[in-house]
Amino acid sequence: MAHIFIIAGHGDGDPGASGNGYKEYERVRALAEKIKLYGGSNVTVGDTSRDWYKDKLISSLNISKDWQIVELHMDGASASSARGGHVIINSTYDPDKYDKALAAFISDILPGRSSTIVKRSDLANPKRAAAKGYPYRLLECGFITNAQDVKIFNGQMDDIAKGILEAFGIKASGSGTSAGSGIANTSKPSSNSSKKNVDTIAKEVIDGKWGNGDARKKKLEAAGYDYNSVQKKVNELLGVKSSSSSGTSGSSKPSYKTGGTYTLQVDALTVRTGAGTNYKAKGYSQLTANAKQNAYSNGCLKKGTKVTCQETKKNGSDIWMRIPSGWVAAYYDGKVYIK
Repeated sequence: MAHIFIIAGHGDGDPGASGNGYKEYERVRALAEKIKLYGGSNVTVGDTSRDWYKDKLISSLNISKDWQIVELHMDGASASSARGGHVIINSTYDPDKYDKALAAFISDILPGRSSTIVKRSDLANPKRAAAKGYPYRLLECGFITNAQDVKIFNGQMDDIAKGILEAFGIKASGSGTSAGSGIANTSKPSSNSSKKNVDTIAKEVIDGKWGNGDARKKKLEAAGYDYNSVQKKVNELLGVKSSSSSGTSGSSKPSYKTGGTYTLQVDALTVRTGAGTNYKAKGYSQLTANAKQNAYSNGCLKKGTKVTCQETKKNGSDIWMRIPSGWVAAYYDGKVYIK
């Protein structure tokens, strides 16, 4: 029986792909919690408040070399018909028994992929794990942009968690219901008589525990919390400055003018090929010369970077801005990323 180390993909300002009313980062954190609840002491979940790719946390990770790393993700595509789950491994390795068992399971419950195990040489975390000698695989749990995959993922999340455990020879135990594990959970929060402080609730909001948009506001208020106070703390933790004119902790939707110059309010903002998280992220080499001076090595822009608006597009309630290097989220999930 193996011990699993779970990494929940994206987060810390990067929502990952989005579709059908959900965002990748919060869905995979919900699954991570389920895996931990059913797996108990056989499962360790990495810090869900961090972005393990952006922060290069695998490079500083210190775990037993026989622990099995599983990084959870959901795919996104411009074509909503694309669907199915699969396993990604480092191109220098052949799939082991765990990879094969995991691929067989995920492709059965989330079918649609012609190749259930894919070797990749262009992904950072598989390379980092290989450099440290850690067994690693990335698990794509279907397409968040496909309605059927999302329905299966949400409706059979317990089965998916148990199936992942079984692929590593771990027998699921427990009820799969949180009793205060401290791991991100997107299910409806329990109504405890003792309220948590604003800092704690804000961190849970960032982790996705309270949902998004109007649903989040209703849950917070139903549980007796002041929405504006919580949102203000969320913005502080995310590095988003409050809007003095709105009086709602920076949650009012801003307006942008073509040709205007604006400033990034958050750090490590992803530049994409199109207006949405389902579009591919650009690398450092794809940025303009000016943007490279204000970007990290992975192509994400630094807080305080000045950008010129060339065009804006609305994607649901979000606003995306085209700058010389590509598309960036200007107003996303109720938060001002650029102003």
